[in-house]
Amino acid sequence: MPLTEYLTPARTLLLQGRTKGEVLEELVGAVRREDPELDREGVVRVLLDREKSVSSRIAPTIALPHALLPGYGKQIIAVGYSPAGVPWDSPEQPPVNLIVVSLCDERQASRHIHMLGEIAHVLSAPSLLDRISSAGSAEEVYDSLLGRRAPAAVPTDARKERLCRSLVEHACALVQEAGASAVMVLADADLVLKFLEERPRRGRFILATSDAKAHAEQGTKFSAVLDVPFLGLRRADRVKLAFLFALSHGVIDKGDIVVCVSGDPAAGMLHALEIIDVAEEFHVFLSLRSELTGSDIDGHVLDRVLHMAAALARQGREGRPVGAIFVLGDYENVRKRCHQLVMNPFRGYPEDERNVLDPSLEETVKEFSRIDGAFIIRGDGVIMSMGSYIETAGTPALLESGLGARHTAAMAITTSTQALSIVISESTHRITLFKRGKLVMALEQALR
Repeated sequence: MPLTEYLTPARTLLLQGRTKGEVLEELVGAVRREDPELDREGVVRVLLDREKSVSSRIAPTIALPHALLPGYGKQIIAVGYSPAGVPWDSPEQPPVNLIVVSLCDERQASRHIHMLGEIAHVLSAPSLLDRISSAGSAEEVYDSLLGRRAPAAVPTDARKERLCRSLVEHACALVQEAGASAVMVLADADLVLKFLEERPRRGRFILATSDAKAHAEQGTKFSAVLDVPFLGLRRADRVKLAFLFALSHGVIDKGDIVVCVSGDPAAGMLHALEIIDVAEEFHVFLSLRSELTGSDIDGHVLDRVLHMAAALARQGREGRPVGAIFVLGDYENVRKRCHQLVMNPFRGYPEDERNVLDPSLEETVKEFSRIDGAFIIRGDGVIMSMGSYIETAGTPALLESGLGARHTAAMAITTSTQALSIVISESTHRITLFKRGKLVMALEQALR
């Protein structure tokens, strides 16, 4: 659903408060002006109480405090921007500039989680805070959030644009010659694709990008847009991951032939063209999609965990590389094959407060990734435990060299259950997926 379903200009503010409590009162007050029956003090108290147990900071300068309210019957948000910033967690961390308060009926917890995921998608645009920081009014903040302000002009090398245009024209011509059903373009945020408006109208046009919002602001129309975590991946792996997302979202199918246009992020242009027979090149992924369709793993949950894994593999934690295992789905069978290495920090929390679709949980997951053991995640996204030891007795050794105990454990749990596991290698930053005891996909990080 678009952001306008949850947000109005009247609930978009330039904040005056200097403390967490003051800005929360401002934002809840904006909601109360539209809903006089709302207990402002009670809602602020709920938000502050939740902050004591888990911080709502989802990025260095963005916070997303939220509350489930009994009998509220609505799903709404209020957004505030503080140019000076507001102290949020501790003096060691930067102040928060953008604060998004989300309120929802407690009976709609699952819808609330998905709404938070949609909000996080909007807030994840790398250039969002730059646009908002130049806003001179609350109306301009609102327009920035909705992508109504034109992005800053990006200097474009005329020769590069000409070559990109020529490559796309060739791709469109190949659609007919090769009997292809679609063109897929892999592009980063800083690659201007406005010229695609002039492309020949042949077949479907699919965009796979790590910044869907930035390209939406350029106004170029696509049949489908996939938000894919390309961060730091080599070109060949970017193609693999884009096709995995396209298959899992039903954008392409096994009978499709796709003309794929991609490039090197460092070059800032498209330079590679390939024709891909989906059934031939991605038969393993097709098998995975079939299994996921019949499993309890929500596609949005898989997307979210892949995004977190890509960020961890690329950035590590506090400058240090991390290794981690995420086990998704078939929880009742998985838990029988695991035991805790450390106290489970998620135990006892309400399920809506430990769902990976909740963006405020991302920093917590990243922090706990430094602790040995696996994250065990239910198919609907609820984190059931972390720091879990996976039993590997009777599991044959991996055939591929260079994969050690962490990968053996991740493979083992998928051999004896219907779960899917995602592994981050601490030494190589490689991301590996296992299903049914087989390596489904491996993504290599480019040299940093």
